[in-house]
Amino acid sequence: MHSASHNARRSGTRRRTRLAALLSIVALAGLFSTTVNGTTAQAQETDENGYPTWAAVEAARGNEAAKEQQIKEIKALISNLEDQAAAAQDHAREMTTAAAVAQDAFNEARGNAMYLDEQAAKAAEAAEESKKQAAAMTGEIARTGGTGNMSVELFANPGEADDYLYRLGMMDRVSGTLSVSYEQAQKDANTALALKDQAKVASDKRDELYQEAQQAADDAMAAQQAAEQAVTEEMDHRGELEAQLSVLEEDRAATEADYQAGVEYRAELERKERERREREEREAREREEREAREREENNNPGTGTYTPPPTSDPPVTNSGWTRPSSGWITSHFGMRSDPLGQWGYVLHDGTDFSAGCGAPIRAAAAGTISQIGVDGYGANFVTINHGGGVSTSYYHNMYPTFRGWGEYVNAGDVIAYEGTTGWSTGCHLHFILRVNGVAQDSVPWLRARGVNI
Repeated sequence: MHSASHNARRSGTRRRTRLAALLSIVALAGLFSTTVNGTTAQAQETDENGYPTWAAVEAARGNEAAKEQQIKEIKALISNLEDQAAAAQDHAREMTTAAAVAQDAFNEARGNAMYLDEQAAKAAEAAEESKKQAAAMTGEIARTGGTGNMSVELFANPGEADDYLYRLGMMDRVSGTLSVSYEQAQKDANTALALKDQAKVASDKRDELYQEAQQAADDAMAAQQAAEQAVTEEMDHRGELEAQLSVLEEDRAATEADYQAGVEYRAELERKERERREREEREAREREEREAREREENNNPGTGTYTPPPTSDPPVTNSGWTRPSSGWITSHFGMRSDPLGQWGYVLHDGTDFSAGCGAPIRAAAAGTISQIGVDGYGANFVTINHGGGVSTSYYHNMYPTFRGWGEYVNAGDVIAYEGTTGWSTGCHLHFILRVNGVAQDSVPWLRARGVNI
């Protein structure tokens, strides 16, 4: 009996303990569930990018204060998207111009170093020639034996005194000429040394500016990428945010059209961008034909004839390269006098083609649009990255390009139209080929790849 009673009490105690433990677990589970559900509900108010979900919008409609708060937040998000995209694009333009200015500074320093190297080499040649002339004159004096002993000569050959005195005068003049020759040789040597030192300073400056130009180009590319991301962010979210705002302001249930608003908004922006490019291309082509007609009429007054521009595109070679322009080469790569008379003897870092205002400019090879902008002198330009450290740039365009940053283009694709923007004397394409950031002569490069140029 005692044992049964004891067992019964022990069993009851165990049941109460298990019940208490179970209640504690339930309570903890409820608390955990509330916390998790609360967190989940809060997380559902925005998506992974921090934008309000449609569920949050629908929930806000049931509470006037919540609805007004949601409207305020959505308007702020739309405004923020606009501001960020505009600021990123402005920054990209500034950095692109800064990169072009840095590249110009490097080109100027490179041209100066090339010029001083050339002058130093000429001075060294002149110094060597002066040295040879002085040495030759010294040898000639030594060979003729100088003046000898004056007393012996006069007593031994009294009848030749006049001739001897003549030779003394000649030797004096020769000695003077020799002195001048040595002075000139020394002067030429000093000039050569000074120019060599200046060339070394210029080369060091060139190398310093090269690094700065490369860094500026990297910064510009990063800014262009950030601008593109900001624009994409606006395109991805603005349409949906405006649809959500419409639902809240009109206090109505969202429809399928509202849910698809973001997709439709992006499609509409892409359509407008495509139409803008087509319109610019059409206008440039019409302008080209009109100006070509006017040139033809001016060259053949009264005939009324018009020869349209050639319609055949420059062929793309097996190497994947082609002419960037169908026009004639009007100025080659290398040192030249500034055609506008402002900068003296400078490096012309590209090849100039002239096919007429509005003539199409084509990608010289396949690649990705890496820079779009305006240089420090106001020239519109676009750069294509071909990979392997090779890039090509196209300057003085009517517009920088109707292509988009990061867009892939094929060799021969039209990317811009010939203009005369910036430091220019008339419509032409200034075509720059760069290898590892350093401008090269594009003509031998293209010829080596089978391009007829």
